[in-house]
Amino acid sequence: MILPSHFLVISSALIGYVGLSTIPRASALILAVPVLWILADSRYAAFAVIFAYKLVASRGLLPGAAVFLSENHTPLQAAAIYFLMAFGVSMPFFIFWSRKKRVKAVCLFLTFETAYVLPPVSLIGIINPLMATGIVFRGWGFFGIITMLAIYALCCVSRKTACIFLCVLALFTALPDDWYECRQADGILAVGTSFGKLGSGSFNFAQDYERANMVFNELRKSEIAKTEANTIVLPETIAGRLNDTGRELWRGEIEKLLPDKAVLFGAELPTGNGRKYDNAMIMLHDGKMSAIYQRIPVPYSMYRGPFAKTGANLHLRNSGILSLLDGRKAAVIICYEAFLTWPFLVSMINSPDVIICAANLWWCKDTSLPATHRRAVSLWALTFGVPAVFAWNM
Repeated sequence: MILPSHFLVISSALIGYVGLSTIPRASALILAVPVLWILADSRYAAFAVIFAYKLVASRGLLPGAAVFLSENHTPLQAAAIYFLMAFGVSMPFFIFWSRKKRVKAVCLFLTFETAYVLPPVSLIGIINPLMATGIVFRGWGFFGIITMLAIYALCCVSRKTACIFLCVLALFTALPDDWYECRQADGILAVGTSFGKLGSGSFNFAQDYERANMVFNELRKSEIAKTEANTIVLPETIAGRLNDTGRELWRGEIEKLLPDKAVLFGAELPTGNGRKYDNAMIMLHDGKMSAIYQRIPVPYSMYRGPFAKTGANLHLRNSGILSLLDGRKAAVIICYEAFLTWPFLVSMINSPDVIICAANLWWCKDTSLPATHRRAVSLWALTFGVPAVFAWNM
């Protein structure tokens, strides 16, 4: 069975539009995208299938990047970043496509590794279809991902198998809504904020001081100390650029507000001469601070390359695992990492009990990205059978 190329491309684009939207049931369709790539009758059609999916699924990046980069860049430059990211991730699917069925089955593994696991392409390898594995193989973890890849390999060898699998995925869209939602974590309270723009990589310590007092006032008003949760999570970058004075401010205020709680909050920690920094989540408890670093900051706008003198640092080797007060292990996913594969795979090797996702999404709050962000984390949580919590600033 050979489907017309334009039908495959349009189908892929439609899946990109609904698959990570606010309609949970549509998430199962994401798993169909590699099959559409398999069914393509030419290398260019295969590329177009993935490129269309990437462009539409990440459509919120176009207006979001224009807002995020508005101070120093033109809308045209933001658009270039949007298209180049989709193009870069689609190229492995172009390079490793083959007409030979058995060769294509082998190349499929190389394609996923190159696009989503191995640097440098994996740094922009957003919205991996395999993250929806948990919809079919709920809680199977790495075994589920391997099984899904094996199914794709069978689809490469047999078009009949590919069509049957597409029909099976259509049936999964009819399951109850709670099948597509991950569990909520007990004992952890995620606090969302609406402070708008929280600058990244800035040196405005006066602004950071004012922001800190706003946060403390909000916590006082909410009477958060009365919660039974033993861990409080605040959004990414909520403390701004944290110098020694800032550390003491946060330590003193949190000890007064939440003396018996552990507080996890986002901050930027200067490194070297202070022009570069680590984007991190800080665990504060009993006067002691420890940091969990963001492994992959946003390329270009935060992470600017290994030889850049400014920007956020890359921490690919970090596990992202944090020990909570009750002995549980948490996988900490910071902002952009939610769209990627590497941070989840590295964290899940350590068998965490919960996923904590913190983000600063003020720049894309009016786009599709927040819904995509939440669905991506929820799908990975389903795949590995762990609960998740979200702390965002909008």
